[in-house]
Formats: sequence, structure tokens, C-alpha cells
Amino acid sequence: MRNTLGRGGRLTTTLLAGVLAGSALVAAPGTASAAHGAAAPDAPEAVVVPSHRGTELSIASFTQMTVDEASRRLWIAGDQVYPDGSRDGELIGDLYGGVGPATASAHLAAPLSGVAVDPDGSKVYAGQSDHIATYSHSNGYLYPGDPIPAPADGCGRELVHTGGRLFYTSRPATSPGNCADGLGSVGVAATAEGGTAGEVMYSSSSIHLEGGPGGLLVTAPERWSPTDDPDLGIYRVTDGADGDVLEFLGERRFGEDGTGRGMDFRDADFSADGSVLAVADGVRGTVLLGGQDARFLENHYAPLPEGVAPTAVAFSPDGKWFAQGGAASGDEADLTLAFADPSVERQPLRFSFEDENAGHRVVPRGMEFSGDGEQLFVVTSNHEGTRFWLHTIQTREALAPSRIVDVTHGPAVAGEPFRVSGRLDLDGLAPTEAPQITVWRLNGSEFTDLPPVPVAADGTFVLEDVLPDQPGNVQYVLGYAGDEVHYISEYWLVVDTVEASGTVGRGGS
Repeated sequence: MRNTLGRGGRLTTTLLAGVLAGSALVAAPGTASAAHGAAAPDAPEAVVVPSHRGTELSIASFTQMTVDEASRRLWIAGDQVYPDGSRDGELIGDLYGGVGPATASAHLAAPLSGVAVDPDGSKVYAGQSDHIATYSHSNGYLYPGDPIPAPADGCGRELVHTGGRLFYTSRPATSPGNCADGLGSVGVAATAEGGTAGEVMYSSSSIHLEGGPGGLLVTAPERWSPTDDPDLGIYRVTDGADGDVLEFLGERRFGEDGTGRGMDFRDADFSADGSVLAVADGVRGTVLLGGQDARFLENHYAPLPEGVAPTAVAFSPDGKWFAQGGAASGDEADLTLAFADPSVERQPLRFSFEDENAGHRVVPRGMEFSGDGEQLFVVTSNHEGTRFWLHTIQTREALAPSRIVDVTHGPAVAGEPFRVSGRLDLDGLAPTEAPQITVWRLNGSEFTDLPPVPVAADGTFVLEDVLPDQPGNVQYVLGYAGDEVHYISEYWLVVDTVEASGTVGRGGS
């Protein structure tokens, strides 16, 4: 296959059809079409897309996942159950790009809970009940390393790597049913550079962790009763020179002066610049907080449909997308994908997971974006929470549509000037940069990359070319590479050129 970049970095339009066909979504009314001039949704209302089948995971429980951008893998931690009832922990690394076998995996003692990865992808961490297992990763293979000591945990660890440090939760319990009692902690692992290990805070409730850009860290206790009002905290990781690894930035209780229902935490994620923290709350839906001070922010995002219980939130690292996941009781949409910039007036794209081979709900903390924001990874489960599926959604499906229409041309005479006119139709939104039409001419086995054609303010464009000397079939591939808010589109123009009148044929006099 040819490189997807043509001369000067422009998108090679001969590949656009293949790009469209390579979507991970099943085509549905209102979604991408293979027809000429139509390449994206074209409806003013929010489009609900039925789920594709997804890939069923071997795990029978799900605790956490993380994206390893350096190795282009998605790491998932959970337990596998065998027919005889025995179980062990399974660490799965699913490849979404890069080099190596499609799946890297390791088996550990059950229960396995929590997973994190070094930013350079060199080391993967998995939570065990009496330590944290470490693995080095190379070319799709995992190699055990020295375990990291950690206090006992009987309720499920969470791991986060942020600010150059590994943080983890610990909560001892005589049985899983006793996890509401006792004292838990948040600890930090030692580093090769001299950063010491130890507990950084204690809590009487189970704590969830979430990392963010610039060394941000969220601690979110679970609500142990409907009247409890947990205190969410935001911190920044420091160099520890003053003895404190964490700098306190802000805290937030969701109850109103202690009289309202407190936070019912499901998930949290920071925006790409760390200015916003989105929290999936079982009572309120999506709540937005200031990422540096935990103050309440106005939420301009379209909510999940009525009756859909929130389970997950995710911002894309490129700053472009925001996703909200949930659990629908029927055929309502379980996932909403929208632009992270709420000022972009574009209806979100909604996805419904309602299939025995796709799952019925987005699991809590079950969404992550790839580093470039082009893919959204979603873990779904059945109603019982015993089977799990991994879905990869191409975010380009949520872009506004573009179409190349009204294409006409003048006389097609071999060796003569040739003129093509048309119009680029962009759905509603103003383009983020001056649009242009890329052009390839195909003449037999000859491919010619023509200069781009500017698009006027009214969307019209004019291509002027000189046809090849020999009469025959000539094809022009007109393409729009899209922009920050518009989807790509293409148009194939097939022309049969004729011989110029008065031309003396071979052997003539």
C-alpha cells in the first residue's frame, strides 16, 4: 500500500476509500457510506450506532485498564475462571499498533487487580494481594521482574503511574465482604533515582485513583452508605524534597452542606491540559470540576440518555474528544462521543451495546483513548458481569460530514486543456483551516499527483489540467482530507477522452 501522505504531507486521496472501509463500526443508516460524495453522518439529530461484535476477552472479571502509548498496547487486568472453578489472574496486552505478537499475556495468582505502565512502556505493573508484580515488555513478550513490596490487600488494588511515580491502594480484609471495614491506604513505590516508598495517606473507605497530565492525582473514596459524603481530593506529585510526595490542590464534597447525597464514584478523567476533571457519578451523571482546585464547573456536554446509569468518562490525550459511558436497561445508547470543546455545535455520536456478542453495558472505568485520540477503547460486559468484550471505535465517525458534489467537466480531448468544477459541501460547522481539494490523475498505470485546488468561500472549486496526449480512459480522484471537525470525503471522476479533430493518424499523408 502507498504511504498515506502524498507530496508535501497531503493526504493521498487514492487511499481514502480504504480508510473509510477500515472503520471498526458496522455501517448503519446515518453513518459512513461508500457512495460517491458521501462519507459521514448527515443528520441534524444525534445518531445512534448499533455496536459491532467486539472481541471477547478471556477474563471473567475486570478491574482496570491502561494505554501503553510507547508500545501501542492496551493493558487489561482481571481474573480467568476455569471449568473446574479454579481461577488465576490474567494480564493482557492487546496490540493496536506497533510491532510484535497481537497479544501479550501473563498469568499470576488470583485475585489480580489493577494495572499501570511506565510512560516509556518498559515496565508493566499488576496488583497482587501481597505485592505488586512487575514485568518488562519487549516485542509482545512479558518477562517477570522483581516484585514491589506493598501492604496486604484483600479488596482489589488500583494502580496509577503519574508524575514519574507509581501509586497504589491497599486494603486488608479477612474476606471480600469485609471491605467496608478497616483502614486502607494509598502508597507510593520507590524509584531507581532515590524516591522512597511508603504510605502517603490513609482512609476508612476504599479509594479509587486516577492520574492526569503534569503529575496530577485524584483520590476518590467510595460512598459506604447513601448518607455518606466522600471527599474527593486533587494533588500534584512533587520531587519530595520537603518530605511530601503530594502537593494538595483542592478537595470537593458533592453533598450540599452535608445534607445532600454524597459522591457515588464510578470513574474520573482529566482533560488533556489538566484544567478539567470529569467525574462519572452514579447519582448525578457527569460532574465537571476544576482540575487544579476541584471547584464545580458548568457542564455543557450532552448527557447520557435518560435512565442510563453512568459508568465511565474519558478525555482524549490530543484534547479533541470526550466520551461518556453507561449502562442502559434497554436499547438506549450506552456511549456518547462528543467534541471535548463544548463550543463546537455538533450533536454527539451515540453507541448502543445491546447484543449477546457485544455486551450490554460499558463497565465502570472501562474507557480509554489512544494517545493520538484516533481510537477509543471500550470494555463492555453482559448484565451479570461475567463476560467481557473489547471494542475499538474510530473517533473519526463522530466528525461532521463533508461531500464533494455538483462535479461537472468540459470537453475531454486528448492533449487539450481540461476543466472540472465542483463544490465542497461541509456540514454546518466552519472549517478550522482553508479547505483545498487534493487531486490525483490515473492514466493506465501512470499516477500523477496534481497541485491542490483551493476552495472558494462558497465551497466551489475549479480544476484546470491538460489531458494526456493519447485518447482513452482517464480517472481523477478528488479528495478532501478533512479538518479538526470534518470527516474526509472523495469523488472519482471517470473521463473517456477523444482524439482531437483534424489529427493525422499514424500512416496518414
